[in-house]
Amino acid sequence: MIAQTSYQTQSLKDVAVDYLTKKIMTGEYKPNEKINEVQVANELGISRAPIREGIKELSSQGLVTQIPRKGTYVVELTEKDIHEIYQIRVSLENCIIDKIVRDNKLKEKDFKFLEKKIETMEEIANSDDDFNSKKIKINREDIKFHKYIWEKADSPRRQEILFDLHRQLQMAMLFDTEMTGDLKNTAETHKDIVKYLRAGDAKNAKTALVDHIEMYKMK
Repeated sequence: MIAQTSYQTQSLKDVAVDYLTKKIMTGEYKPNEKINEVQVANELGISRAPIREGIKELSSQGLVTQIPRKGTYVVELTEKDIHEIYQIRVSLENCIIDKIVRDNKLKEKDFKFLEKKIETMEEIANSDDDFNSKKIKINREDIKFHKYIWEKADSPRRQEILFDLHRQLQMAMLFDTEMTGDLKNTAETHKDIVKYLRAGDAKNAKTALVDHIEMYKMK
């Protein structure tokens, strides 16, 4: 009955989405593993209907694939998939940086927020938690950092594409962090992005973004 404490604040579908996402992101569900709806429903103490709704949402986000008459399976991202995700991200986020700098979208309170996110990532990286736990927590803060910038750009179509992609982006980032193992550098690479955005230097802010993403990208 894991979901009982979430009933008052979330829909049952959202409970299912959060539960399944966590299992995928932590690696408890492996790539290509089949998701058993009955088992998940029993674990959460809810009916299968919201599980199916949650799976449909995760399918639209690219975390699972539904195969007719066979079931639902966790997506396995190939190296080609990861490179494509990063390419799309760089293209869109570079445009967002240009717009933010050109229109002076970020104020001091925004920079303080972004700097606080970096501090949080550094604290997590230096904590005594196990590597897998730190990896997931830093990834969550990393996404929050960039989503904040996406939202500030007032570019709804780019934002929508990035938001639709962000679950796959999380998967790619988690996979590559597992490969590099460099959590402290993950936090550190955000500092130059903020430094150049604060200076109104779009060119170097975009270079810093690419450097940050290249740190993740598989060689």
